[in-house]
Amino acid sequence: MEITQIIDAFGYAIYAALGLLAVWGVYNAILLYRSLKKKSIGDGAGPLIQQVGELSKSGKFDSALKLAQSPPHWHTALAQLVAVALIHRDKGLAKVKQVLVMEFHTEVIASMENRLASISTIVRMGPLLGLLGTVASMIGAFGRIGGSEKVNPTDLARDISLALWATGSGLLIATPMMIVGNDIHAKLRRLRDRTERQLQDFLEILEQIEAQSAGERKASRSGTIRSVLPR
Repeated sequence: MEITQIIDAFGYAIYAALGLLAVWGVYNAILLYRSLKKKSIGDGAGPLIQQVGELSKSGKFDSALKLAQSPPHWHTALAQLVAVALIHRDKGLAKVKQVLVMEFHTEVIASMENRLASISTIVRMGPLLGLLGTVASMIGAFGRIGGSEKVNPTDLARDISLALWATGSGLLIATPMMIVGNDIHAKLRRLRDRTERQLQDFLEILEQIEAQSAGERKASRSGTIRSVLPR
């Protein structure tokens, strides 16, 4: 096999890699938008916090946990974090906040951030692969020119056009992916801020319950002391 044929095969392999890169980017973008839609609770945050808060104030923590882990909100980020807070409520509010931060970053948005990193990689690799394909195709085209006595302008123009299409394809892949990546990053940041604000309302309820329990324990101890003191 001649060197020009090897270079041509390499150039076509670059085109195939660009096609796979485009498919991978679209696949990740679709999954990210679906995940963001699934994790966002929208207008259902208020009723969920109210219902879970009322059950928690009544001491029905198991019912509150069941409500947070049942449809239609069980798959949302807020319901997931509320369930974690209820499970770890006995550890104190400070510990609960630490657990919530870890849960949010490891279980809620970690997979989305990984896919977003894949899109960022596609944005960087697209133009580079395209440029590599252009260089390979140009080397093959000029290799054929140097090995022949007569040059057909039509064939030369076709080879150069094919070479330039590689760079164009890389840019065509990278540009939409960059726009999509920025949009997903903005939506992910809004999900984080919105969930933090919504969760704060529930943490205030837990704080009230914790303060009430502490007050009852203190009153109970004070009552015990008064009952045993000599009159």
